[in-house]
Amino acid sequence: MGNLIKTNEPVEVLAIFTKKGPKPYALKWLKKKYIIEKINLIYEKRAGAGKLVYFSVTSQNNFFKLVFDANKLKWHLEEVYHE
Repeated sequence: MGNLIKTNEPVEVLAIFTKKGPKPYALKWLKKKYIIEKINLIYEKRAGAGKLVYFSVTSQNNFFKLVFDANKLKWHLEEVYHE
């Protein structure tokens, strides 16, 4: 059975920015690099005058919930589910 870790820590994300918005390619968490194999879900929420873009992604049998703050141009890791 896996573990769900709720966190709100800044992470380094390698992303491609397209006309449709950011697309995460890899992330670094706890000194380990994860190549994103699949983007499962993308949705947006308003945060004051700006917006937050949420990504549910998969890497190495782990599920990550990433948040991109479009105003601050910063990434945060909100949740991790791993085996």
